[in-house]
This record gives sequence, structure tokens and C-alpha cells, in this order.
Amino acid sequence: MSKRTGVAILCGFFAICFFTGSAWGQESKRPYYEYPGNYRDEINQLKADFKKQFGYELIDLEHEWRPWEIKKLATAFSKLPDSFLGIKGLKGFYHLTQFRGGPEGMPVDEIPAATFPSFQPVYRGSRMSYQIELGNQEPRVEFYSKLFYADQENLSNIVQHEMAHIYDMFKGYLSFSNEWLEITKFKLIHLPALDSRPGDDYLFTLLNEPEEIHYAPVSSIQLPTYSRQNPQEDFANSVAAYINYPYFQFSHPERYQFLKEKVFGGKVYFPEEKTGFKEKVTADFIQAIENKNWEKVVEIAKEASRDYYPDLEVELVRRLESVLAKTPDSTRDVKFALASCYLVDPGALKIRKNLIRKKRVSLQVLLENHRCSLMARRSFEKELGIWSMRNIYFYQSKGKSYIQFLDPVSLTSRARGFDSRYMWKIFYEGSNVHLAEGSYIQEGIKTGSIKIDLGETAVGNLNIPHGKPLILELGVQRVHPIEFKRLKSKTAKIRFVIPPGFNYEGLKKPQIKTVYPLRPEFKGLY
Repeated sequence: MSKRTGVAILCGFFAICFFTGSAWGQESKRPYYEYPGNYRDEINQLKADFKKQFGYELIDLEHEWRPWEIKKLATAFSKLPDSFLGIKGLKGFYHLTQFRGGPEGMPVDEIPAATFPSFQPVYRGSRMSYQIELGNQEPRVEFYSKLFYADQENLSNIVQHEMAHIYDMFKGYLSFSNEWLEITKFKLIHLPALDSRPGDDYLFTLLNEPEEIHYAPVSSIQLPTYSRQNPQEDFANSVAAYINYPYFQFSHPERYQFLKEKVFGGKVYFPEEKTGFKEKVTADFIQAIENKNWEKVVEIAKEASRDYYPDLEVELVRRLESVLAKTPDSTRDVKFALASCYLVDPGALKIRKNLIRKKRVSLQVLLENHRCSLMARRSFEKELGIWSMRNIYFYQSKGKSYIQFLDPVSLTSRARGFDSRYMWKIFYEGSNVHLAEGSYIQEGIKTGSIKIDLGETAVGNLNIPHGKPLILELGVQRVHPIEFKRLKSKTAKIRFVIPPGFNYEGLKKPQIKTVYPLRPEFKGLY
């Protein structure tokens, strides 16, 4: 027995030696990567070149900057005007894994960048002044890991957008100037605190105008309502549009002229022409079709979709249908189907359905395109169609009670053929029994911004108590009138109180003042 044990141990020893010896032999033959040159020296040189060219440091925090990231960032900065470079008070840019400045539970994975410090809009009664009060933080832009995996077009757009926020901040917020507010049609309303008392200071905000169809063009990765959130996002998106979007000068001439004079110092990025937006886009679209430049057709549709122009979309859909009625062409048909994904006119969906049904275009090919996948049935019915409403505000005007909010997928809902009924209820805080309810269907052009007169849409008479903490619940039911499908959104809630005698309506020309913290970065501004 002992002999067999000894033999087993000896065999095991030889086996270990054999396999480990084999592994060592394999390890010695395994190829390894050797970075050409000195990696650290290259990074330091790229950082030094970036600071010399643009005036800002690239600061390591959770992550060290990598060469390819610096090069992508430099490409984005190369298109900025000189007024955005070397801003005194902005030291540089930080590289982190993800955003960490939000409330607990806030989803942060999709945030690519953020600008600090944040601010609080407040009316100070003692000074009789509307003020933007910046937080006592170092001014900075944080770039998160997600940003650098975006393609160069989207990365540049995001970086330029954030730099527009920085420029805006150091210029006393041009986005709050009366001239910009007049162009963009944002209006000021007062927001009382839940424990508000007469004479207290209070917050304020600026609401977009639901009847105004056109706000700043959005990027390919933003929701259609992004620019309607506030004047700052509209301003930053307008800056990015001025640099990147060839049709911006035609679609938003007032914004374009403001930026040209007050931000870009006359610098232009595209040849200027005197013509209307619809005329320009239609002419380019026709020329692209005549030249059989199908990629250009897709590009024009993409650019035209950054803002909603119903009449233009009808014309573009008509042009696509006219060409598709001719002999099938596999390459052209796919490109036209892709172009239709950028249009929300119901005719665009019919184009895709017909092409798929006749097997001229594969559904799978379309779903590989990000925009087409967002516009697809599954994406809308399983996800987008049940999103909750955003940016909900209650206010009163001329004795009437209103709510205003953003429906981020209103246009997609229209594109899929759904009608939207918005349903609201008001409760005493802590109660399950509602004291008022109503519903509203928006007619006409759907911009994604919804304003509801609670009195007109209430079931019965509306009587909202003053001075009591209340909860408003808001949801939407989307109904397809032909397919009889129903989608019910998640419910959104807000808390509010109506203080007796409180005036919600702000001044039309408020003269908003920026109050900077006593920090060396803002020296000369406070």
C-alpha cells in the first residue's frame, strides 16, 4: 500500500512538473504588446500641447487621460471660437468614471459630461431682485468615461455644448438676458416654497411657450424636448448648432444672428445665404435625389429633423414616395427607408411599412440603425410609450390654475399613429382620495410641451384649497385609433402649495442678475 502511495505521489510530481514546464514553455513563446515609445511622455506632451493650443489643463482624477481621448477632445475644441478658449477662471477639465453630483438614486450611466457650479434662481424681496446665485464651487467641466466611446460627431457636440454653458456662466448668463428670452419666448413664473409665508423670498423658473413650435435644434442623442427645458439648454444647443448644423442659419435666424454678433464675433462655419429654411432644404433634397446621392438624402433628412417643421416633412415624404414609386433599387430603397426614420410625419412610417412588406428593405437592416430602432414599434410600445412626463410645474395666471410639462416622446407618438390623452388628479398629501381630476387631449401640432387649464379640463367644478400641501399625479394614455392599442405611462408626481394671495406671474423683462461666489476664479465678476 505504501509503495503504491509512493508511486502515485511520484507520478503526481512528474505530472505537475510536466504541465508547469509546458506552461512555462508556452509563456516564453507567447507574444506580448510593447507600446511604441514612452507612454507617459506621450500623454504629458499631448496634455502640454492641449493647454498651449486651447488654454486649459487636462486633470487626472479617477482616470488618467489616455492619448486617444485627448486627441478626440482636441478635435472637438478645434472648432470652438477664440472667445471660448483660455477663459480666465476655468483651470481645466476633469476625467471621472461617472457623474456624482445628483440626488441618491438618480440614474447617471447615460450622462457624458456636466458643468459646475450649479445655480439657484431666486427672487430676493429685500433687494426686489431676480438673482441667479451660483454655488460656492470651483468652475469646471467634468467628462465621464461614457463620453469618449461616442463617435466624434456626438462627442464634439457634447463638448461644445458644455463649453457653451461655461461661456454663458462667465458672461453673466447671456441666456437670461432679456434679448435672449425675447428670442426664445421663455416666460418667468414664481415658485413658492411649501412653507411659504407672505414676504418670503421664493424661487423662480422660466417656462417655454407651448404654442411656439421651434426651439433650438437638438443633437442626435438628445430628446426632442431638450432645448425646451430652460434658456440655458436652448442657448448651449444653439451654440452647438451654430458650429455644426448647416441649416441653423435658415431654421433659427434670430438665434443665429444673436450668436454671430455676441458670441462668435462674426465667425461663420457655413456659407451664408438669403433664403428660407423650407426652400433651402427642399432644393438640397431634390438635388441629392437627382444626383442619386442617397447618403446625402439621409443626411438632409437627419438635419431637417433636429427641429419640427410639419410642412417641410410633408414635402420631403412626398418626394420620397414619388421616387419609390419607380423601379425598385435595393441601395436607394434602404437609404430612403433610413431617411424616413428621421421624419415624424405619419407618411414616413407608411414608407417603411410598404418597403418592408414588399421585401424591398429588410426590417433587420433598419433596426441596426439607432434612429430607426428608436422609432420602431417594439421600442415605442415597450419602453418610450410608457415614459413618465417631465418638468412639471403648477402655477396660476389671471385666476386660472394650470400645469405645464414636457412629454419627451410626443413626436414619436405622433409618428407611430397614437393619440395622447393626459390625465391628472390632485390629492391632499397623505390621502388616497382625490379631490379633483381631469383629462386633456392636445389637438393640432404636437411640440412636446403641454399646457393644461385645470379648470377647463376638470370633471365638475374645480376647487383647489389654498395653504394645504397637495399632490398632483400626471400620466398619459396613448391610443392607436386603428389598431386599438393602448399604452399607459408611468405616473409622475409633484408636491405643491398655493399660498393665499401669492402671485405666480413674473415680469416680462425681469433684468435677472448673476451673483457669483467670493472665489478667486470669479474675481472681477462679483
